Amino acid sequence: MQSHEVLHEQASVVSDYLKTIAHPDRLVVLCLLCDGEMSVGELLAHSNKSQSAFSQHLKVLREQGLVAVRKQAQTVFYSLADTRVKSLLASLQQQFCN
Repeated sequence: MQSHEVLHEQASVVSDYLKTIAHPDRLVVLCLLCDGEMSVGELLAHSNKSQSAFSQHLKVLREQGLVAVRKQAQTVFYSLADTRVKSLLASLQQQFCN
């Protein structure tokens, strides 16, 4: 059995992870990226947010290590960096979207 300290530490990490993906705009980005890499422009086309507001959501996802960034000339591409995201989203989709 885990100690209380370890359990609380793990709960805090998981809670932060879930808070990050729980925002609807960030959740949409992650769902889109489950199908593969996309440019910022492609992702932004699926959002009703300003480019500035949308960039803030991408920043949160980067800082939490959920997405990876690749630049090609002037274009910035995003992809999933955390394999747990795809698995978790597949489970959520099965539970809530069918």
